[in-house]
Amino acid sequence: MTRSYDQDCPAARALDVVGGRWSLLIVRELLLGPRRYTDLVAGLPGIGPNVLAERLRALRDAGIVSQTKLPAPAASTVYELTELGATMRPLIDELTRWGMRLPVTPRPGDAFRLSWVLGCLRASFRPDEARGIRETYQFSVNEDVFHLRVDDGVLDIRHGAAPDAVCSITTDLGTFLAIGARLMDIEDATARGLARLDGELPAAARVIAILGAHPEATGGRHGMVGAVGATFRPEHARGVRETYEFVIDGLVFHARVDDGTVETAVGPAADAAATLVTDLGTLLQMGMGALPLEDAVSAELISVDGDLEAALRMADAFGVIRADRPAPTAAPAPAS
Repeated sequence: MTRSYDQDCPAARALDVVGGRWSLLIVRELLLGPRRYTDLVAGLPGIGPNVLAERLRALRDAGIVSQTKLPAPAASTVYELTELGATMRPLIDELTRWGMRLPVTPRPGDAFRLSWVLGCLRASFRPDEARGIRETYQFSVNEDVFHLRVDDGVLDIRHGAAPDAVCSITTDLGTFLAIGARLMDIEDATARGLARLDGELPAAARVIAILGAHPEATGGRHGMVGAVGATFRPEHARGVRETYEFVIDGLVFHARVDDGTVETAVGPAADAAATLVTDLGTLLQMGMGALPLEDAVSAELISVDGDLEAALRMADAFGVIRADRPAPTAAPAPAS
């Protein structure tokens, strides 16, 4: 039985209903549309069947969730938000926005689901960028299909296909995240065979502009090279004078660090102190702080050529070194 705060306060009454562990995450899952019990189990790794059943029962009793049986041939029982439950969308979105401001400290074994990224998309949506737009866009990411419907500044994200989509983008998770983070343009992704676009290219560009990272996220610099440059931390590169090379899915570029300043450019560097070779998805996770350099090397997701200490200085300067590791010493200045 759920315990009560026994306080005559709207906030306390709300927490009596949804303050228990897993309750808000169940609502998060149902904001993307009706879900079967097995879908909820898959979307909530770690929840026990008895706990899920109890939480669903409590949410039904509170009028937040309803239970419906689909007609044949599906004949499945699904759970969905009631009208009252759907009004929690701004609460979940604001909680997600707040959570995105917290330091990223992933732990071994942390789970990841595409639906959780969709919640971040909804939370980062900018209505002012979508005034007058009424379109539906479909995405197929690692065989997970979902669609986004924009209606004059209002966004709805749902699981499943949309027959009226003006465009459909099929890709893998790494490329999807990279396009959204402005590490890669949709035209470049399709040209390199990393994504397939069916439908209108201008519509694809619109949805990326509406939902993707905005200029301030990369300091006004777009594309992979500019975004990597935007992660540079000058205070971590004082006294460092080295050049680092990056090879990301065949694209070669370099960053020249000079005592707290950096210049990035496309092409190899003859004098690179260290070269990092990896794929787009791994680079994105490292740039977000979700994957430290040491873990990526251990998992053989990247290879590093050149001086190991220089590689650690590179990781520290661009924010992909483990936070609890002492900062590497600066390279000695070249002899005059």
